[in-house]
Amino acid sequence: MDRAASTEPTALFPVKHPPGQYVEIDGQRLHILVRGSGPTVALCGGLGSNWFDWQDTVDILAAEHHVVVIDRPGFGLSDPLPAGATPTVRGEADRIIGVLDALGVTEPAVVAGHSIAGFYAEAVARLYPSRIRGVLLLDSSAESDPRRFIPAAVRVETAHLIAAVLTKTGLQQLVGPRVRRVLNQATPPDGTPQETFDWVDDIYRRPTYLAAALVEDVVYPDLTVELNRIRKQFRLDVPVIVAAAHTGRPSPWGKRWIKTQRKLAAYLRAEFTVVMPAHHHAMIDKPAEVAALIAELV
Repeated sequence: MDRAASTEPTALFPVKHPPGQYVEIDGQRLHILVRGSGPTVALCGGLGSNWFDWQDTVDILAAEHHVVVIDRPGFGLSDPLPAGATPTVRGEADRIIGVLDALGVTEPAVVAGHSIAGFYAEAVARLYPSRIRGVLLLDSSAESDPRRFIPAAVRVETAHLIAAVLTKTGLQQLVGPRVRRVLNQATPPDGTPQETFDWVDDIYRRPTYLAAALVEDVVYPDLTVELNRIRKQFRLDVPVIVAAAHTGRPSPWGKRWIKTQRKLAAYLRAEFTVVMPAHHHAMIDKPAEVAALIAELV
């Protein structure tokens, strides 16, 4: 892979000075946030996640760890994937290794994958066992039998069409940040800083962000099939923690979700725990608990 690091951030919408830096992986410019020193921890957010979702967890971990938060293409301040490209499990695993290489990280790292990024965190440990020392799957996606009735190409084309229509009609500009507040109900222990609200208002209005989120969502079944192929070909020989988020309120859906996460942990022969009370974005609700789980793997 051709990799180069850069410290000159140039946001697509330069309304404010972006935090972190950029690295170029195979011609793809990625935004990353790097803090602290010590054993390396790579944090990968879920569908539509951005670097600031991990901010409080980073603040805690950075006291004793070298923390790297990665914005996948199209999310945060990273450039979008090239036209016609779609996310793949192996591609995202390679991207994580590419970022570590660009930063000169040679020792094994702990990788935390939230939601759909749990696929990528598990895959990078299977594909690059000498580079990974442990994996946290935080409220990870878990699917054993995906339904793929519509061809992937049709699903992706439809996602781009929907993104284009929402952008052209101005609906994304109008409701983008509000959608974030509906889908992500987590609240930091000390409240959400104004800077985060400002970045939400910026990023959630970007056409490239909307397209990236819709495309990753519609290729979810294909990512599942790809991960299952990787599971059959490559062993998982590092410690894994599966952490399920639960609000603490009893509900049939919550009970089913805990059962699903326990099943995933059993399949991976992983330690299982519940982060509670927490919404799906548990790293926002419970940063200290999530940081402690990561530190345990280090």
